[in-house]
Amino acid sequence: MSPAIDLGAATRTTEAPLPFDLLYAAHAAGVHRFCVSQLGDTTAAEDITHDTFVRAYMAYERARPEAATVRTWLLSIARNLVADDYRRRSRWRRWLAWQRQEAPAAPDVEVVATNRARLREVAAAMQGLRRRDRELIGLRIAADLSLREVAHVLGMSEAAAKVAAQRALQRLRQRLDADPEAQGEKS
Repeated sequence: MSPAIDLGAATRTTEAPLPFDLLYAAHAAGVHRFCVSQLGDTTAAEDITHDTFVRAYMAYERARPEAATVRTWLLSIARNLVADDYRRRSRWRRWLAWQRQEAPAAPDVEVVATNRARLREVAAAMQGLRRRDRELIGLRIAADLSLREVAHVLGMSEAAAKVAAQRALQRLRQRLDADPEAQGEKS
């Protein structure tokens, strides 16, 4: 888990703000994981991650996030860019991009194939969820945010975020359990 850096303190001090390259090094992987969880396409996720940090860099000097950590601020930017991407791209194009991805080289081909199949099942089930559920799961699991941070990014109370995240995960489990391919060899 990335250390939480208080962006407000970093930009309010009389000293120079924290070097942006340190913020990038600390948070790029988490932002990228969130983007992949939302888009199901590593190439698009890389683009959104890049755009997130470009926007953050441009706004870094004038940012006033009111007690937000850098991570929640960056993920808020990424969330907005993902929403923009959804408006620009059709669901079909995302699905095709996901199908074209190649498996990473691994010593055990069977394990890799099984993991990829499971990831496809989860990604397909995620795409069938409402946008809010996808965001909750992406922020909580892929971006590894605390419930407090999820609540801040989504503009809700921590209690509401906890309940909503539990329900979103429950709906994802139900979709996976209802999918005959997700059952695999259970039958």
